[in-house]
Amino acid sequence: MAAPEFPHRVQLEIPFPSEKAASIAAQALAVDRDLSASQISSTFTTEGNQLHVVLEATNLRILRIATNSFFEMIIMVTNTLGEFTPVA
Repeated sequence: MAAPEFPHRVQLEIPFPSEKAASIAAQALAVDRDLSASQISSTFTTEGNQLHVVLEATNLRILRIATNSFFEMIIMVTNTLGEFTPVA
C-alpha cells in the first residue's frame, strides 16, 4: 500500500514560557493518534520554548477539522499547564 499524499498543510509555531512547558505540551498532544491516518498527519516537535506543529491532509475540509481540533486541544493543554505549573 502506497503512502498517502498530503497536499494541504498548516504549520504553526506556538511559544511557551519555558522549554519544559513546550516539551510537556508536545508530549501531551502526541499521545492522541490521528483517527484517520490515511487522510491526516500531525507532527509535534519542539525547539527551545517553541512548539512546532505540522498538520497535513488530503483535502482542505479534513485540514480545517484537524486544525480546529488542534486549537481546542492546545487551549486545554495551556490551561492545564497554567494550573499546575508554578509561577516563577
